[in-house]
Amino acid sequence: MSVPEQGSPSGQGLAAHLAKGWGTKAIFWTLKRAVANEVFQTLNGHCVVPDYTDLRPARRAKNLTLTAAAAHLGVWPARIGELELGRRPNDELATATDNGQRRLTPNRSISPN
Repeated sequence: MSVPEQGSPSGQGLAAHLAKGWGTKAIFWTLKRAVANEVFQTLNGHCVVPDYTDLRPARRAKNLTLTAAAAHLGVWPARIGELELGRRPNDELATATDNGQRRLTPNRSISPN
């Protein structure tokens, strides 16, 4: 491992911790821990989940069952239910059900845009 330069913020922190009597091993462990925490927060933090709550009322307004909608889109009925309830977001499938690639019609036919 390379030691940070004295003028850099990491180097200033290194100098401050060394002045407090910390060893370089403890300092680098603390720095690695801080980086790991930041990466974890970035990966698991504030992700935006699309709102699909309008899909179920739209399907019901067309008198389509989960089975009919699933057969129409070529997926299992559970996938449609999970999508409608927001348990498993799937933008590609939501687009297909929401006037995107295919339109849902009661007679199960697929009509392109």
